[in-house]
Amino acid sequence: MKKLPIFLSLAAATLSLAACEKELEEVSAPVQEAVAVKSQSATDLLSAGGWRLTDLTSRTITPGSSEVPTVSLLGRLKPWVQDNTIEYKDGGAYSVNEGALKASPDAPALTTGAWQLNAKGDSLTVRQDKTVRRYAIAELTASTLRLNYSEGTNPVTTYTTVFSH
Repeated sequence: MKKLPIFLSLAAATLSLAACEKELEEVSAPVQEAVAVKSQSATDLLSAGGWRLTDLTSRTITPGSSEVPTVSLLGRLKPWVQDNTIEYKDGGAYSVNEGALKASPDAPALTTGAWQLNAKGDSLTVRQDKTVRRYAIAELTASTLRLNYSEGTNPVTTYTTVFSH
């Protein structure tokens, strides 16, 4: 009779350990999927399809100022800019599709250029006509592209542009 509680305790401990192992297996599966997504190169993520503008903000830092407000600019953009789609194609080709709305009927539906990532994959250079812009890549995932562009020296204005598929 004295051995019965020991056997019941041992059985309960065995069942609880088996339940913990099952939970660990269930939790580890999504982590493996996330690792698979991270293994894609920045070039693969960037050239995976068309990017649409979802947010645009600016911040101006003035020396001596303690407050740095972020201003949303997306609502101020013209509708024909908001419906554009940007594609970064393999091999460095870049195109902007004007979408259904255009600034004028004579405007081209497609504008092209070139793009290039730096070796680390944290900087994007875009060339279009005679314009060259360098962006810092703040975020690049399968669904989000967040670029920062700064101009000026005193004050410095940083524009953050967010795109999604």
